[in-house]
Amino acid sequence: MGGFFSLDSKFMQAMSRVADLIILNVIYLVTCLPVVTIGAAGTAMYTVCFRLGTDREGSLVKGYFRAFRDEFRQATLIWLFLLLFGAASCVNIILFLGTGGWMHYLFFPFVLFLVVVLMMVSYAFPLISQFRNDTKSVLKNALIFSVAYLPRTVLIVVINVLPWALLLTNLYLFLQVGFIWVVVYFAAAAYINTRLLKKVFDPYMEPEEEEK
Repeated sequence: MGGFFSLDSKFMQAMSRVADLIILNVIYLVTCLPVVTIGAAGTAMYTVCFRLGTDREGSLVKGYFRAFRDEFRQATLIWLFLLLFGAASCVNIILFLGTGGWMHYLFFPFVLFLVVVLMMVSYAFPLISQFRNDTKSVLKNALIFSVAYLPRTVLIVVINVLPWALLLTNLYLFLQVGFIWVVVYFAAAAYINTRLLKKVFDPYMEPEEEEK
C-alpha cells in the first residue's frame, strides 16, 4: 500500500538522502579537524557522493573510511601543496593592499593566482575519487578541467567558498546559520558538485575506474 510516508515514496527517499548527507557531513567535519587531513576527507566525501543513488552505493560509513585510508597519501600531499600556494597568495594580497603607489596594484596577480588555486581545489579531490593518476597528472588535469569547463567551475567554486566568504564578510550572519554548516552544508555541497561534475567526468571514465 503506497502513500506519502511509504518507504518507497519520493518523499521518504528524499528524507533518506538528507539523512545520508547529515551523517556524511558530521563524519567529514570530524575527520577534517586536524586540518592536514582535509584533502583525504574531501576525497572520501566525493567518493561517497558519486556513489549515492547508484548500484555502487553500499555502506556510507565503510565507503567513506575506506576511501579516506586508500587515498590519504596522495590527497594529503595535493592538499598541502595547494594550501601552501593559496596561503602564500593571501599573504601577498594583504601585503600589497597595505602598500602605496604602483606597488599597491601588485595584489591583482595574486588574486588571480588565488582564484586558480580555488579552481584546482574544486576539481582535484573529485578527480582523485574517480580516477587513478599520479599526483602531477591530478594537478594538471584539475587545472585543465577547471579552465575547460569554466562556467561550471565558477558555480562549483561559489558553492565551495560560500561559508568562508560569509565568515569574512558577515560574521554575525555566518554564526546565525552556523547549524547549517555543522549539520549538512559541506556534504550537500559535495553532492551538488558531483551532479555538476558527472557530465564532465563521464566521457573519460574507464570500466575499472567506474568500479573504484
